[in-house]
Amino acid sequence: MPRPASRVTAIAAAAVTALSLLSAPAQAASSSGALTVTHVRANSAGTDTKSNLNGEYFVIKNTSTKTVNLRGYVPDITSNTYGRVLPSYNLPAGAVAYVRTGSGTNRRDASGNHQVYRGYARHVLPNDATGRNPDLRLKKPGSADNNSSNGSISSCNWGRAANGTTYRC
Repeated sequence: MPRPASRVTAIAAAAVTALSLLSAPAQAASSSGALTVTHVRANSAGTDTKSNLNGEYFVIKNTSTKTVNLRGYVPDITSNTYGRVLPSYNLPAGAVAYVRTGSGTNRRDASGNHQVYRGYARHVLPNDATGRNPDLRLKKPGSADNNSSNGSISSCNWGRAANGTTYRC
């Protein structure tokens, strides 16, 4: 006959396994969590000029098992309201995209990296933490660029950004 302690342990393990199986499909079915901000480079290498706009970027990863179109997702930066939604671009399952500040052609480059451009003519990611720490929130399509957390699916905070340094979120 099994000892009571081992029976309790076995029942607890079975319960945990059952609960994890029940919660997994709900997570996988959620489209709001399909994209995650993984890195940010708020300060291009060198002096901030129009020639190095694309050295300022953030990286998003498609954590779902399906292609996600980036159209309408809102990068909301807490220190400004320069909100420009992301353009239409199909990001394959498991892929990452470098979302660059300046202009260019949205594409997969020769190295296999996905490049998405926001089309700004100035730097928009704050380099310093004066006043408050900068925070980038990626929000669901249709969300407001209003410095609130409503609609947020992922965020990244970097504080003071060193010249040319990429920060992991």
